[in-house]
Order: sequence, then structure tokens, then C-alpha cells
Amino acid sequence: MATITQLVSMIRDLCPREGSHETEIVGLFLTRYSTSEVPRTSLQQAVFCVVAQGTKSILINEQRFLYDSSKYLLVSLDLPLVGQVEVASRAEPFLGLSLVLDFEEIACLTREAVLPAPSELNLRPDSIIGAMNEELLDGVVRLCKLLKQPAQIPILAPLIRREILYRLLISEQGELLRRMAADSGKVHRLATGLSWLRRNVALPIRMEQLAREMGMSPSAMHTLFRSVTSMSPLQYQKQLRLQEARRLMFSEALDAGTASRRVGYESASQFNREYRRFFGAPPIQDVERLRTALG
Repeated sequence: MATITQLVSMIRDLCPREGSHETEIVGLFLTRYSTSEVPRTSLQQAVFCVVAQGTKSILINEQRFLYDSSKYLLVSLDLPLVGQVEVASRAEPFLGLSLVLDFEEIACLTREAVLPAPSELNLRPDSIIGAMNEELLDGVVRLCKLLKQPAQIPILAPLIRREILYRLLISEQGELLRRMAADSGKVHRLATGLSWLRRNVALPIRMEQLAREMGMSPSAMHTLFRSVTSMSPLQYQKQLRLQEARRLMFSEALDAGTASRRVGYESASQFNREYRRFFGAPPIQDVERLRTALG
């Protein structure tokens, strides 16, 4: 079986530059940071994250969870989560990887493996953190090894990826994946609502319209949001707005005032206050740090 030491050595070699970098394997990213003084990063897609060295935290609506090489992070919904490197140094940099999830692939695998149907929805925010085991680590290490043998990637990468997904499906966190991969059900409706909110991020939320988009009553919709995301629709929208404002300032070079208005804020002071709380620094300082960290 592979060891975490092997994973550390490979990521050191394969990812010599600071930041998160896409690899030749579709959906696989490697990360390296030599300091914890880096901007908070946001997760906006379903993903499986592994820490080889160092410690990272994830913030879910002001609830903070730590994970290191003994744990993994499994995000199965399109949630506005924020990650922060907590432990890193030049001698022992933070090293990690992430694998983007494909729910069509997971749904097919669930059917082929004849796995039990997901039970009635009762998920907690802390259920996104799982314990790393030898079999899962072995698959992750073998997937990274292929980056040193690129000719083998087209044939072997899909097989190893499939193995990793299967091991996640049969883990304690597999309920999350099976629920999201289901063609119908409450979480499918929630995913529809989250997508609608993203498309209409700058508009005031009309709860009746959102509930109608999800095919639910307003009260049932609120209950579902709370049980799965630990947020209300308004809280979810606020975090979406902050992330979109950050993207506009970073990618389109907008000033903070213009970006805040573009995403629906009417009060500049409220925007600055909420931005600092969410990303850990005022808008201008955060974007400058982000540009430095990403080169």
C-alpha cells in the first residue's frame, strides 16, 4: 500500500510553484503553499480534496472545520465554501490535491455497483470531512504517479478515478454522493435552486419564486436549505455575491464600489464589512494578496 510520505514526495516534485495548478489529468489539481499567509480560497464546485502535508480549514457559514493528511474533504453540492491554509512553511510547505467530481459518472457507477439508495435526507455540515484510509490513499497516489508517465494517462487515469469514486461511494460520506447523483429527490431540487440563485445573484430574492423553481412550498424550501447547507437562501445569496464581487475585482479589475453594486449591494460600508468577515481582509488588500499568491 502507498503511504502519505510517497504522496508528499510526488506533489513536491510535480508542483514546484506556489498556488493551485491544473494537471494533464482532467479535473485533477495540485496545490503548494510555503506560508499560511495566503488569501482564503473559495470552492464553487463539487470536489474531493486531500491534504498530503500541512493543515487546512473550511468555513461553512461561519462554522470552521480543520482537516489534514488523516482526513479528506468531500464537497458534493455547489456551496460557497471558503478554504484557508492553516499550517505551512518553506521547510514543510502545504501540499494537497483536488479532484473535481462528475455526478453523471457517479450516478452510472452507483447503478453498476448496485449500491443502496440514499436514505431520507438528514445531512450535517461536518459530514463533508471523512477519515482517509489505506485503500483510498493508494488510489490517490497511483493517480498522481501517472503524471510522471503521461503516455499512460488516457488509459489508466479513468480506471483509477473510477476506483477512487467507488471507494468514496462506499465510505461514510457516500450518502452525500449518492444523494446528489440521484435523478430526483430533495437534493436534486436543492441543486436546481442553487443554480437559479447563481444565475440571479444580483437580484432580490423572491422566496415564492425560488420555491416555485424548486417545486416546493416556501416552508419546505427553507427547511431543505437549512438541513443541507446550514444556511438560509438569503445567507447563501450573500456569500454568492461576495464571491462574485471578488471575481469581478480580480478578473475584470473593477474597483470595490463598482463590483459591490454589480452584485446587488446598495451600501458600500455593508459590503466592506461583510467582505472582510468572509475573506479575512478588506477588498483591496484581499485582491492584492490574491494576485501575489497566484503570480
